[in-house]
Amino acid sequence: MNPLVQQVEEKSQDAKQNVKEFFDQVDRLMSWVPAPLEYMIAPIIQGMRLLSEKVAELWDYVDHVIEQLGDPERLKQVGEQWVAQVGNALGDIAGTVGMDKLRTTVEWEGRAARAYHSAVPAQSAGLNAVKDIANQLRSSLTNLANAIEAFQITMWFALGAFVIGAVGAIASACTVVATPVGIAALSAACGAAIALLSTGILAMKSQVNTIEVEQTAIMQKIHDLGSDWVMPDTAAMADASTTDGDGSDWRPGS
Repeated sequence: MNPLVQQVEEKSQDAKQNVKEFFDQVDRLMSWVPAPLEYMIAPIIQGMRLLSEKVAELWDYVDHVIEQLGDPERLKQVGEQWVAQVGNALGDIAGTVGMDKLRTTVEWEGRAARAYHSAVPAQSAGLNAVKDIANQLRSSLTNLANAIEAFQITMWFALGAFVIGAVGAIASACTVVATPVGIAALSAACGAAIALLSTGILAMKSQVNTIEVEQTAIMQKIHDLGSDWVMPDTAAMADASTTDGDGSDWRPGS
């Protein structure tokens, strides 16, 4: 598991444990209220009911998001693989496919040599284009990974702040009279956590929209590359025979 996701899940469990402790503490306090004074706890019961709904909303929010956090480390690994196994490999090949690196057009002449001469630059350009696409894809995947990590950090801070609020609420709810203060404190912490998570999600969605535009452009470049990268005219380079009745398309250079 991604370490940051694990930290978020641990903080989520801490938060749930503190909420359970708060509810258990309030239940124990109310169980000691004698029947003649039950009117005093009616507002507490109502407050706890509303708080329970608020907490359930937070847990639904948190659990749903945790399931979809993704794996930023894996995204970065895939990006690096594209560069190392595709981009760099084809870039190395492109470095060897250049007019200044080949002896063919120096040592040979004729129709085939001219066809070869015109084909080489396009092949080198095509290979370098794939290398550029691999680099752009790595950059896009890295940006997506960074957006996910930024949200995970936001989530960790939101849950951390909620835990602090829950601890304070537990400390406040030490008597029946003070319990409404604890309920208000925990409810406020719950609302603040939801607000912070909502802000983090909006920020991540904005970044993801930008990344989707990047990847659409990359897909278009891949499509265009398939259309523009013309296969060389190998037929024009094929006839090297001198015994078939016509002249060879390859002649040693003078």
